[in-house]
Amino acid sequence: MTPQQPFDLPQIGSPSFTPLLLRYVLAHPSLGGWPINPSLFSVLLLAMIVRKGGAVIDTGKRDVDNLVRVIQHMIKLIFDLRVYHLSLDEHSGLEHLENNLSHQVSKPNSPLLDRKYEDDERSHKQAQRHKETEDEIEVLVITGLENASSPVRVKLAEIMTKKRIRVSHGQKNEGDVTGDGSERKFNPLIIWVRVEGKEVPSWMIDHFMLGLNIDSEEIEPPPSDLNYPPSGEGILPKTYINQLASLLPFVHTHAPLKIHMSNLLSAVSSHPGLRTAMTGRSTRRFGEYIQAHRLLSGSFTVPYTFLENSSTQHRDGEDSMKGKGLGGGIGGVDTWAEMAGEEPSLTKFASETEGDVEDVYCTPANVEGVWKVFVGHRCRRREEREEVMWLIKGSAVDGDETSMRKSGNRRGSDKILDEILRTV
Repeated sequence: MTPQQPFDLPQIGSPSFTPLLLRYVLAHPSLGGWPINPSLFSVLLLAMIVRKGGAVIDTGKRDVDNLVRVIQHMIKLIFDLRVYHLSLDEHSGLEHLENNLSHQVSKPNSPLLDRKYEDDERSHKQAQRHKETEDEIEVLVITGLENASSPVRVKLAEIMTKKRIRVSHGQKNEGDVTGDGSERKFNPLIIWVRVEGKEVPSWMIDHFMLGLNIDSEEIEPPPSDLNYPPSGEGILPKTYINQLASLLPFVHTHAPLKIHMSNLLSAVSSHPGLRTAMTGRSTRRFGEYIQAHRLLSGSFTVPYTFLENSSTQHRDGEDSMKGKGLGGGIGGVDTWAEMAGEEPSLTKFASETEGDVEDVYCTPANVEGVWKVFVGHRCRRREEREEVMWLIKGSAVDGDETSMRKSGNRRGSDKILDEILRTV
């Protein structure tokens, strides 16, 4: 321990891991005592670990700008990631969307910027640094998407699906396939700060896996004298987050819990009092966020050998797919078990001196831990006039009660979700 940092970074797999991690972050001198919101921190951490789908943060109209600042500073200070901001409204057109994104990702020092390097030692080092950082996670904070036109939403969804963007920062020469105007890899973690109560089509919501509602009294603006650490030295090291992400495939779910999860999603989709936006994409991702919650909430043993190797390995089998061979690589025998559906085990990383290592399994508590943040923003309470029997029991007078209880709607859907979790 040092006077500057009273708490040590908790070891992955420690009991009460997330509270210890939050305590470490809050005590870090870079925050200067800034009391960050624990729920917002937890959602961002889940999103950073799974890295598949963004997050919707609902708040009041007056609090949007303040919340954007909070999120930007948290991401920069804690995770040391570059943050873009895209502001949209009902007047935003396709040109505004493309030019705005193109301009931001083309700024100097952007890891997504593909430069022309001269053939000398200095440029070679720059190219190496660029290659090392181009796969790092980026964050895009969006505001006003709920007011944007349908063509803008469709184009943004296309960019999010293809994970490519056209970048133009000058006149392109004919035949220049890597110069200005070419397409670049663009796969950021997207955080949508939405005005509470606004709705968008389900196909747009489907790109955002997590949701959270934050009131103005729940967030504290960042102080003006924040002490930013040097670049590459966030409060939580990138290798630390990468190690957590690398553990995801080694967290398993017993068959009875999988059935319980399936029943929960079926109950939400078929509930007569809810309108939902559950899709195949979301049901496939549900289990991954439960696995991430298990990593953050329960104790387990991580072999040192695994942590040592995971700092240099890519997730999702990217390393094993880079080449062809009899062992690893495309079609190699080392990949056959995984292709057949066998779940990997941490025991193969354990040495005799480390003792027995038990596999990590999810529990019902992990399902409960992500239930609301995963499903809540995809549901809303059906108004009475939306029910099947409305034409029989309703009236024209009742139909005039238009902007009905948006906050009450949210509370109503939360109550149903609690009931489903309790009874299914």
